[in-house]
Amino acid sequence: MDSLKNYFNQFVSLKESEWALIFNSLEVHDLKKGEYFLNYNKVNKKLGWIEDGVCRYCYINDKGDEITKYFVSENQFMCAIESFNNQSPSTEAIQALTDVKFYSLSYEKYQILLNAVPNWSKLVNEIVTQKFIEKLKLLSPMIVLDAKTRYEQFMASNPTVINRISLGHIASHLGITQQSLSRLRRQLAFG
Repeated sequence: MDSLKNYFNQFVSLKESEWALIFNSLEVHDLKKGEYFLNYNKVNKKLGWIEDGVCRYCYINDKGDEITKYFVSENQFMCAIESFNNQSPSTEAIQALTDVKFYSLSYEKYQILLNAVPNWSKLVNEIVTQKFIEKLKLLSPMIVLDAKTRYEQFMASNPTVINRISLGHIASHLGITQQSLSRLRRQLAFG
């Protein structure tokens, strides 16, 4: 849980008594590769902090194809924020691509922390803002860059993830076919 504490400390300082409340609210879980943290049309009832492993966010497009939006791994949150905040069904899913160990905070305990920890709301707002900016930076190039550049940027920004996930998921995330990704990889390997 040190990784979570270090992450939070970037945004606000909390008292030891507040840390105790937070840590006592967390539960440890495991997901096996292929299992879902959140499935389609289900309500996101917990916020997850990944201790070990890789997950992907995905959705079904208008053609019925499953598309990978992005990946999360160690020291990152996983949550369909709109579903969690509104306690409404999610249009996306979060699936384990490796075995995953994570800590969870239920919606109910999250609400208790809003009242019990004075800086909790500020902390959450800071984190959500940072994550929103990160996702914009991640998704914006997908619109204007060619496939080779998108793949090169993906490799540079995901060095710990790239060798642990399938080419199919990477291709889906980049918006190209798996065959095109294989060609790109060959081109880059042979210059």
